[in-house]
Amino acid sequence: MRQPRAIGPEPARIHTDDCRHPGTTHPLNAHDARAALLDPMVQACGFCRPDTELGIDLD
Repeated sequence: MRQPRAIGPEPARIHTDDCRHPGTTHPLNAHDARAALLDPMVQACGFCRPDTELGIDLD
C-alpha cells in the first residue's frame, strides 16, 4: 500500500467512496479499511474522514 516517490515512500490514504480527493483507488471492505488505518504507513483522508465513518478514533 505504499506509493514510491523520489524521496521515499508516501503513506497510502484511505478514502470514503464519495471522496472528491481520492487519486488512485483500490476498493476495500470496511474490515480491511479498519485494519489498514491501524498501520502507521496508512493515513485517513483529512477531507472525507473514513476513520470517523468507520468508528475509529485516530487522534
